[in-house]
Amino acid sequence: MACQFDKLVHEPIESLDQGIDIQQAARFMAERNLGSVVVTEDDRVIGLFTESDLIKRVVGLGKDPKSVTLGDACTRNLITIAADASCVEAVKTMHTNRCRRLLVYRDETFLGVATLPLVAQAIANQDSGKNLLLNTVVGITVLVTLSIIVLSVYHFPDMMRLAEAAID
Repeated sequence: MACQFDKLVHEPIESLDQGIDIQQAARFMAERNLGSVVVTEDDRVIGLFTESDLIKRVVGLGKDPKSVTLGDACTRNLITIAADASCVEAVKTMHTNRCRRLLVYRDETFLGVATLPLVAQAIANQDSGKNLLLNTVVGITVLVTLSIIVLSVYHFPDMMRLAEAAID
């Protein structure tokens, strides 16, 4: 089965308004064990706030988390991918853009966030199906080959008698 992002991003999308301060956002993320949160303005996606953003744009610069908003600290140069894109395309996009998350869209509709671990799991699941088919075909081939060898060994004495009779 091919990798389909609309099937991968079925979880509820965690989002916060851009006006929320970083302290509240960090607490929200910690309570839900999230590595990122979608940043919205009027229910429209405008950015993505990640743990990396927290370190690089707030804590690392010595800013007060209560005085910086999500809108100020989030990543706005968002990398997106279509829901019908392949896993290979997703990995290439992540590699090219040096990111670990892609925002998944179907036309103009935001579906969710596809993370690198999620894509890797989809690839692994896809490959395991191929491996199962390959293992089945190889197993049947080996079984048939062994059967032919066993039958040949079993009938070897009869074949030898026939050969002797043909020579005489």
